[in-house]
Amino acid sequence: MEAISRLLGEASASGAQAEVIYVRSRSVELSWEKMKQYGMTYVEEGCGLRVVKDGRVGFAYSNRCSGDLVKMALSAAKASEPDSANSLPAPEPVQPIEGSYDSSLEEPWEALRGFMEAVLSYRGGHLNIISARAWGGTALVSVASTEGVDVSSSASFVGAAATGNYMGESYVGPEIYEYGDSRAARGVKVDDFMRELSRKAELTGKREQLKRTDRPVALTPKAINELLFPLLNHAVSLESVYRSRSPLKPGDFVGNRVTVIDNPRLPEGAWSRPFDGEGLPTREVAVIDAGTFRTPLSNTFWANKAGGVNTHSSWRTFMTLPAISATYLVIDAQGAGDLGDAVFVDQVQGVHTSNFDTGEFAVNAAIAWDGDGGLREFVLSGDLKQLLGGLVGLAPDRRRYGRVVSGTALVQGLRISS
Repeated sequence: MEAISRLLGEASASGAQAEVIYVRSRSVELSWEKMKQYGMTYVEEGCGLRVVKDGRVGFAYSNRCSGDLVKMALSAAKASEPDSANSLPAPEPVQPIEGSYDSSLEEPWEALRGFMEAVLSYRGGHLNIISARAWGGTALVSVASTEGVDVSSSASFVGAAATGNYMGESYVGPEIYEYGDSRAARGVKVDDFMRELSRKAELTGKREQLKRTDRPVALTPKAINELLFPLLNHAVSLESVYRSRSPLKPGDFVGNRVTVIDNPRLPEGAWSRPFDGEGLPTREVAVIDAGTFRTPLSNTFWANKAGGVNTHSSWRTFMTLPAISATYLVIDAQGAGDLGDAVFVDQVQGVHTSNFDTGEFAVNAAIAWDGDGGLREFVLSGDLKQLLGGLVGLAPDRRRYGRVVSGTALVQGLRISS
């Protein structure tokens, strides 16, 4: 792209290293709520410029790759503190992800209407559909730098979701959310998540207070995504480790029953990507191997700063500087065996109130049940080390949900307060 080359040339002429991230996306959405259905189209385009000069970083972004960005970024750099860890990476070969582009999603309305019809066909009986959405589109992401990085990727994305509850003559159950997403329209299995929604609505059609609290907890893949992913994502960041803001240190033994791999190249994963936010090739990283915390996730700055390995885990938009994040956490452990006495937790609220630096949490279990039926809300508390160390095993219902791939996890030692 000529405009990007001009930005890099102008920044280089000033004596700076420079990197441009360019994003152009088009997405459409079909929504149904309060018996009304409507469609929307979103188009987003933007350009972010990062410069490094004399160890100082400056950043500017706009919806155009204009020459003003260089002036703004260089001006911003003057206000930053110099740091020898500030540098841009050299290029490395990038391999595309097969099947990451579905051309039918350039105009996805037909697929979205089909998803919506499938969702709404489940209305009836005691299942009340509160709202439904279907979305799809395409995106182009390019990263180029004065150091020779020059990569580009086109990807598609699509998904559908529904919120519903049990509706009786004198009882209204809690809201339950289910969804599915993919890179391709064929990867969205509406019937799968709607059957889950229907099943959980029936389970919560009557809810009793939990009487016994000294029981193991079974976290569904959804609950793992809502609770474990954000806590672990923070803990295994090299930035958190270096700044002593993580409950884990490399070499810590967290429990011999669990292995966690970050896989940014998961087939059909809507968040999968061939390169990270700095244009470096993505790859699988064994974060926790057989119970031992092995490899913190990192980007160029924190690898330089902490003297660690750059795992190419930079995460950003065109409006932000590179941060660190996992893409998909794939969890493996031994079989859980019988889950009969467990309290199943499917949706939690309040994870944002957790102490991410220590891993401590106390969340509201909003959707839960046991062998006798639905349960009223209760508080589930503990910390990240207890959660990982108490993981007995995984049930065989392995699936991708959100940013995790896992079966239902049987965990001992978490506290339940009803």
